[in-house]
Amino acid sequence: MKNKAFCKITVLLLSLLICLSSVLCFASCSKKPELDGLYDRFVYLIKESEELNTLFFGAGLPVYKKESTLANIRGIYFGYTKSTYDVVMDNSKYSSIADLKAKAERVYSTNYLDAIYETAFEGVLYDGGSYLRFYSEGDSFYQNEGINIYELEKRIYDYSTMKIIRPSNQDRVNVEIESFLVSAPEIRRTINLAFQNENGQWYLDSPTY
Repeated sequence: MKNKAFCKITVLLLSLLICLSSVLCFASCSKKPELDGLYDRFVYLIKESEELNTLFFGAGLPVYKKESTLANIRGIYFGYTKSTYDVVMDNSKYSSIADLKAKAERVYSTNYLDAIYETAFEGVLYDGGSYLRFYSEGDSFYQNEGINIYELEKRIYDYSTMKIIRPSNQDRVNVEIESFLVSAPEIRRTINLAFQNENGQWYLDSPTY
């Protein structure tokens, strides 16, 4: 009888230990990571995104002036709207769609890239037409000068205020960080940013402008 009772107690204790280890494992896997190990990568991504904001939403790449004989202004039809594309300068830092994608893919998550690529390279329908920011034909690289371009003012991030907020886990981290515009440094605003872990590397998953 004692042996049977001992066996039952042993089985019960083992079951409890297994349950406890499972709970601890789940907690360790789902808990939010520490900022110390992510801080440098997150700062790098935020800083690198500044140039991408300008490329995709702001002034873009340098192009030949319209009065220049090198401008080679083209009217390219997408949907029902005729858009004007100027030739990107030969000395531009980025001279092709492949160059722009290579830069973006070092910074943005796959999910965010999908949204960027749609407006930049594939075309988005609005006002009866379809617009895209960049277009390649042969050896020529064009930029749409008729699409809506935002006057993006430089935003300064105070990285010392960065902290991880919920919900966050080992694959996705949300942070909040104080920032301000160069023209109004006295007005500080808290920005929430998201980062996605893909194949062991972190990428930015939200806009920073």
